[in-house]
Amino acid sequence: MKFIALLVAFVALSTNAQKELSGIVKNKRTNLPIANARIHIEETGETSISDETGFFMFIGNYPESIHLHVSAIEFESKVLFLTQSAQALGRQYLVGSKIEIYMAERHLDLEEITVSTGINVQKNKSPFLIETRKLSDLNGISTLNMGEALAQIPGVYQSSLGNGISKPVIRGLQGIRVVSLLNGMRMEGQQWGGDHGMGISEVGIGSVEVIKGPASLLYGADALGGVLYYSDESYAAVNSQSVKVQSIYHSNTNGGTLRMLYKQSNQKFRFLIGGSYANHADFQLPNHKFAQNSRFNESVLKTALSWNGKNKVHHLRYSFNHVNSGLPGDTHDSIPNPLEFQSEVQRRKQTIPAQFFDNHYLSFENKWFLDRNEVSVLLGQTMNQLTEYDEEATIPGIQMRLWNSLYTAKWTHTFNQKLKVVNGMQGMFQNNVNGPDATERLLPNSLSFDNGLFSMWMYSMDRWNFQAGLRYNLRYIKTLEEFKGKQAISTFYGSPNASIGAVYSTDKFTFRTNVSTGYRAPHPSELLANGFHHGALRYEIGDEQLRPERASQLDLSFEVKRDHLVLIVNPFLNNIQQFIYLQPIDSMVDNLPVFAYKQLNKVLFYGSDFGVHYHPHFAHDLHLEATYSYLNVLTSTDSSVSMIPPGRFMMSLRYQLDLGKKIQIKDLLVQYTYMNKQNKLAFNETASPSYQLLDASVQLKWNGKTAMDVQFGCRNILNTSYIDHLSRLKNISMASPGRNIYISINFNISQQLKKKKDEN
Repeated sequence: MKFIALLVAFVALSTNAQKELSGIVKNKRTNLPIANARIHIEETGETSISDETGFFMFIGNYPESIHLHVSAIEFESKVLFLTQSAQALGRQYLVGSKIEIYMAERHLDLEEITVSTGINVQKNKSPFLIETRKLSDLNGISTLNMGEALAQIPGVYQSSLGNGISKPVIRGLQGIRVVSLLNGMRMEGQQWGGDHGMGISEVGIGSVEVIKGPASLLYGADALGGVLYYSDESYAAVNSQSVKVQSIYHSNTNGGTLRMLYKQSNQKFRFLIGGSYANHADFQLPNHKFAQNSRFNESVLKTALSWNGKNKVHHLRYSFNHVNSGLPGDTHDSIPNPLEFQSEVQRRKQTIPAQFFDNHYLSFENKWFLDRNEVSVLLGQTMNQLTEYDEEATIPGIQMRLWNSLYTAKWTHTFNQKLKVVNGMQGMFQNNVNGPDATERLLPNSLSFDNGLFSMWMYSMDRWNFQAGLRYNLRYIKTLEEFKGKQAISTFYGSPNASIGAVYSTDKFTFRTNVSTGYRAPHPSELLANGFHHGALRYEIGDEQLRPERASQLDLSFEVKRDHLVLIVNPFLNNIQQFIYLQPIDSMVDNLPVFAYKQLNKVLFYGSDFGVHYHPHFAHDLHLEATYSYLNVLTSTDSSVSMIPPGRFMMSLRYQLDLGKKIQIKDLLVQYTYMNKQNKLAFNETASPSYQLLDASVQLKWNGKTAMDVQFGCRNILNTSYIDHLSRLKNISMASPGRNIYISINFNISQQLKKKKDEN
């Protein structure tokens, strides 16, 4: 009742009073102003850019207490907590007065200080090691899909079926065990299928956060492997508009992508609209032949609207993603011949077998602020349609439509500077329906309900920050019909989860420790599957007796920071009980191997991620980064877990060079990757040899009236022939793409809007 009363009170508070917040951003060492610094109010999404004198200003309605995120090139970013009430937290800013913000020069900064969008706490105060990456940084070497970009992050890999279908893998876990959120809204798109893509494009996405390991407390059940949290780009600066246009061409697929994004903001309203189109032919193999039917195309539409009043802000977002992807390697032969899937001719026209994905994401987020309280309510509706054509181009073999209605309600109360609590509830209703014209059904029509209650407490003491929480989840699964001899089911699953952790941080050292639990109920595909899955090249059989998975993880991280060197070590142990996996059995149906869902009593995933960033004092524009990710698995039986990623070493060398006032080499990048061999295998799984890759790119920046970036580079410079251990094409000995030369042209035009006469 207290939660509802607060919500009603916040909705009732709305006036047109205008407030002013202004200030100057300065260099801490020289006391000189910093131009083009980005000042961002985290709560409302408003942004201001400092002018040549370092001055910035916000005029409008914003909460009494705000987080001000300040960042500038070559300076350490910082987050300021400001409150208008002198009695609130002992900190104060005065309406109409200026604040001075001093920023320290940055030699290097592996972990930019930001407020995590999921848990509303500064990253450097979180016991979770949250990996935050800007999408522009992940595309230092241009990629064809989001999965390739994410695979640059330590501990994150991709499982792909050609270029058009890619799935994230976090510490050896993928599919249902990795939860993806878009601006806080959970994305559901048949993740259980090994051949189903991510359903998200780079258009309008500014950054991605990765939490590795069980993270069920705030994000719901299923997140045993981790969480991917995608955040939109910030809106245009107040009273301005901007246009971004990007065109990319890839020689390997003889295809490319065109993206556009328009943004406009004034004092109360902000919006953006964008879209993209990608078209790629069959990719070329290192032997100069082409992977037959690996072509794909993608269309994207993205819109967002935000407006705010006194002590409240609203965000309405919609995005649509359509992908048409060929299925390379489809065969009904019991012993496939790899040469049958290679062609002398590169083709672009779509043919069967193929999959069509349609993803709709609609969300409405509302936040209310009053004194020490923040209430947020997120309502969302998603729809994923998967259509697979196998035998005929007009009649689908599989057609499934997944509707997902969801909500998240959170109440954050700040007691004082040291203590804060986040309470909330979360739920979703899913309806999975087979298309009436499909010739094959892999799953019956089904319904599922999820509901969860959670509470998380955060306490700060000197250099220590503590975080602990509890959650209870309940899931109900009901099938609506008998299915291939199996009776309809109606089942409840429920489980509590907990998390506790601490972080100790100084200017030179950070230590994190966290223990968390996770829970995942069996998916209907694991309980009831009984049919062909042509995209995954197998016949699947479920088991109604499967029990829920339960995970417990110990995660540590040690970070040493010096002026020119950063070292990070992140070891972990993730123990999963009642682990569900696919086991090949000695049987064939229509020349496709049969796989059955089985369960292990216990599986232990353990390993570590290592990182180093060196910035030599004598070479100000040179940066050397290296990471190594290691993972191993112990099971109660011999080799029962398949597709475990091998160890991966990545090293990059970056250099910047000014050629004058108008031309700048923004980034000269050389990247080396060494993938270890993988000999730890499941039953009927084959080993993978080690391989090495070399990539490079150059990014030129033109600082004219119309800013333009030109990037050109080459992936797989040595044209290495290799097969990634996680590739879904490994069973037909299909190599990964060969050498790819690309060029990207980016235009970014910003313009101030004329202020209305009645504006202050």
